[in-house]
Amino acid sequence: MILSLRRHMAVVLVEHHMDLVMQVCDRVVVLNFGEVIATGSPAEIQADPRVAEAYLGDPAEEAPGA
Repeated sequence: MILSLRRHMAVVLVEHHMDLVMQVCDRVVVLNFGEVIATGSPAEIQADPRVAEAYLGDPAEEAPGA
């Protein structure tokens, strides 16, 4: 339905399911605690280290033996 609507109007999608976002969006804006940390195409967002750190955590901060 979203892809169909895009042909006729602008669509703003607020979503946490990244599979859906990456499939239907041309441009993505990523927020972390209300602050924009990245904008770009889905490929640019997937490659952005700030996004990975914000959503996956910093491996250097993991506790030893965790």
